[in-house]
Parts: sequence; C-alpha cells; structure tokens
Amino acid sequence: MSVLQASGVPAGIVENSADIFEDPQLRSAAFLANGAQRDRHVHTSWFEHGLSETPAQASTPSPCIGEHNEYVLTKILGKTDEEFVELLASGVLE
Repeated sequence: MSVLQASGVPAGIVENSADIFEDPQLRSAAFLANGAQRDRHVHTSWFEHGLSETPAQASTPSPCIGEHNEYVLTKILGKTDEEFVELLASGVLE
C-alpha cells in the first residue's frame, strides 16, 4: 500500500464487514449505526441527503478486484511485461 501511495496511486486497506464495524476511526466519526448485532449498518445519510459543498454521485461502479493490476504494475510502478507475467504465473495476483 505504501509503495502505491508513494507513486501517487490512491490505495488503502480493504476490510470485510466485521472489520468495518470494529474500525475505531469509523466508530469515532459516527459512521456506523449501533443496533443489535444483526441490525448494525453503515450510515448513508451523508450520501442520501447530499454533501455540503458538492453533489453526491454514484454513477460509475467500483472496479473489479485486480481489474487494473497490469496498468498499475507496468505503467505506474514500472514493472516490465515479463515481470508482470511472472507475477501472474506465481499466483501473487488474482
């Protein structure tokens, strides 16, 4: 993650739903609704009611996992095509 960020690629951790509800930053930002275990959910009022400075839009879907691996590794991080193929063959990339 730090290599990507140092190269100007926005990157962060990927959390599963259990991790999200334990995340101290999200808890402190009141981003999570604290109901019963089965009723917990993420607040979406900031999106549903719009943001103060800019309109909220969700017009493009998120990329699939690994969709941009080749571009990021070869064009941004400078790996050769051969290095990329080696990474694919080794199973490092999914």
